[in-house]
Amino acid sequence: MTRSVRELRKASEEKLIQEHDELAEHTLPGVDYYLNELARRRSDRQQTTMIRLTWAIAAMTLVVTLATLVNLYVFISS
Repeated sequence: MTRSVRELRKASEEKLIQEHDELAEHTLPGVDYYLNELARRRSDRQQTTMIRLTWAIAAMTLVVTLATLVNLYVFISS
């Protein structure tokens, strides 16, 4: 039996995983099953990389801001 969208959204992740695992015992996967998992993993890696790069850009922005403030202070002091 298929659940309605409303039922799916109300279900907890644990419940959905449990139902998937029970159903998977009696299902033969197609090629898309593996391709979708590979795409999901690639997406996870890209997201992790983007988060790291965002933090690096934030750190560089802080360094440039501090350098600009020091430069401004030196310029005004002289």
